[in-house]
Amino acid sequence: MLGILRFLLAYLVVISHLVGGDYVAHFGFYAVRGFFVISGFLMTTVLNEVYEFDGARFWINRALRLLPPYFFVCAITLAIIALLPAEAGQYLKFWQGDLNLGDILLNFSILPLQWTYPSFRLVPPYWSVAIEIEMYLLLYLVVARGMAWALVAATVSLTYHLACTSAGVSWAAYYFFAPSAVLPFAVGALLYFLLKGELCAITPRVAAMAFIAWFTNMLAGGWIFAPSYVFGPGYYLDTILFAIVVGGLAWRRFHPVIRGVDKILGEWAYFVFLVQWLAGFAVALAFHSDEPRGWAICMAATPLALMASAGLAVLNRKFVEPFRDKVRDLPTASRPLLNSVATDQGGASVTFSIRHNRARS
Repeated sequence: MLGILRFLLAYLVVISHLVGGDYVAHFGFYAVRGFFVISGFLMTTVLNEVYEFDGARFWINRALRLLPPYFFVCAITLAIIALLPAEAGQYLKFWQGDLNLGDILLNFSILPLQWTYPSFRLVPPYWSVAIEIEMYLLLYLVVARGMAWALVAATVSLTYHLACTSAGVSWAAYYFFAPSAVLPFAVGALLYFLLKGELCAITPRVAAMAFIAWFTNMLAGGWIFAPSYVFGPGYYLDTILFAIVVGGLAWRRFHPVIRGVDKILGEWAYFVFLVQWLAGFAVALAFHSDEPRGWAICMAATPLALMASAGLAVLNRKFVEPFRDKVRDLPTASRPLLNSVATDQGGASVTFSIRHNRARS
């Protein structure tokens, strides 16, 4: 079910971007935190259960998962901007200005995207993936190696958030900066250790109630609750509730039809995230719309984004996934020395097969 959850989160990001407006803006903020919780949980799982902290296999597989589709979408975006520079710049501020090699190289190198430069961005929301890559490194080096390390990371990041609150800093520090992302990633890692060690059990009923509360919390923000709640208590409640949802669904077995849908939507989630602005731009051009945002634009762009995602999935399965499978199945190298300090969680076996969830890892 994590694939369906990831697709929902991706679509919430699409809504926040293509609909626009103050009310739906936080949908994307809350969805990104949900992504980070899932990533913290899944990456901790695969590091422990699949890669066994074999850095070469892990990083090659991560690169194959993230980079080829991103570079492909970047190339298409570059071509469109080159063909329609005025229209593209009018549609999206990140596509304004003259193309230069420096900005293009910064986009393709990814990690600078977490900062305010370059102002020209081929896939604007990719800053969050830059943050994810940094968090993968933190998980690999420390956080995913034991529950104690995950707890330390969560405590340090929570201290950072409290310090930001005390200092009255801008919202960017709570959301866009890497230290703020440590908290949801550490929560996801903690969730893995708690479930594997059978230190807690989250039933589907509890997960369903948490999902309803999470969704209600998001909808009520800006409608019933003031911005001070949306970007304060509601923001942190979002992380807690979503972690409960993930914990209740992660290792459950569902009907084969549901598993099939989950696999497809989980695979599409990343591609929808990549093509959302291109789909919105195409619709705005087709309808000669004076309004580049709105529910009509979003609804019209949705099937286009889904078709593009299905096409990318076909290409990805044909040209990329075979290499990922080979890397994943290579013999495991010896674990790094730092792993000797990891906390032993009792060696309990994971109750689901990671190999049935390759699209999500």
